[in-house]
Amino acid sequence: MPNRPREWGNVARNSRDKSAELAVKAIRALHPLLDEKVLTEAERVRRIGQAMMCVQQIARILESVGACTVPGEEMD
Repeated sequence: MPNRPREWGNVARNSRDKSAELAVKAIRALHPLLDEKVLTEAERVRRIGQAMMCVQQIARILESVGACTVPGEEMD
């Protein structure tokens, strides 16, 4: 059963929901890498790239509603 949403302002609520959707998308992209399925190198790179894009979008969305991040920190 999903967690019951908290009461947030409209902008933060939309940001929270979009971030959650992207997090699930990233998890789905990465999960087959852990299942020891035989994937081609191209498929592995595609899935990792897709997950990375989702995580970057999550960071930008959260920054847009006030999350404090350090520029360039994601590249470490």
